[in-house]
Amino acid sequence: MDALKKTLAMGASSILAVTGMGGVALAATDSTETQSASDAQAMEQQEGVSADDFIVRMDKVEGEFAFTQSEVTSNDDIKKNLGEASRYLCGANPTGDGEAVSVEDWSITVQGDVENAYTATFAELSEKEELQTVVMGCSCAGNPADGRAVANAEVTGISVLKIVELAQPSAEVNTVVFSSSDGYEVALPLRYLKMRYCPLVFDVNGSPIADVMGGANQLWLGSTAASYFARDIVSITLEERETPPPSPHSDEARAAYQNLPNVGVLLGGEVR
Repeated sequence: MDALKKTLAMGASSILAVTGMGGVALAATDSTETQSASDAQAMEQQEGVSADDFIVRMDKVEGEFAFTQSEVTSNDDIKKNLGEASRYLCGANPTGDGEAVSVEDWSITVQGDVENAYTATFAELSEKEELQTVVMGCSCAGNPADGRAVANAEVTGISVLKIVELAQPSAEVNTVVFSSSDGYEVALPLRYLKMRYCPLVFDVNGSPIADVMGGANQLWLGSTAASYFARDIVSITLEERETPPPSPHSDEARAAYQNLPNVGVLLGGEVR
């Protein structure tokens, strides 16, 4: 996506608050000013700090803001900011004692409510299905405001949907369960997987995933928190459940995690 740019200009009454919590853009009214003053006083009383410590006041604010979704993060940064954390937070621990794992060494079993249960190696799967290469995002579900546990990467893998399709699941299947080598499991609605990229990744930015994230493979999901990015997957089980697992984007699944913006406009003048 081409970089998107916007210019924000504010009048003399503009106030930018840079804090660990996001704010909502509000018109400058008497009620919001009164509420903000009360909040500031409460902060001073409870924490012994002044709200002015966190506020930058300027007569006029002009800025050019841009972002892009095509630029990729270096593997060094991914390893430092996500790879190390994923040893404990994103599914299975890396196999072995830290030694590189060859992609040819892993196999996966597909089972459950299917016509054609099977076990296949990476080589066998790659012969049957084209590899999928796509730029995707990876963001820790608990990444705080201005946190670094987020990255874009060009990943290569085999589409989970293609792996599932080879097993010929029954029409009633609504749940896909990914099981890692250490017993960790991630269950997702089949419908959710059909709506996004979902490769079983073995390569990140041209390097084996073992060198970047650890492990032999990892599930990546488009527009999904990395808490679902299970690693070292050894089996996929297709099930019909009376109640499928909640979608990662549902209120039920997101209740424990909230990513908040690190810059908020609390009070603003005229925006041109």
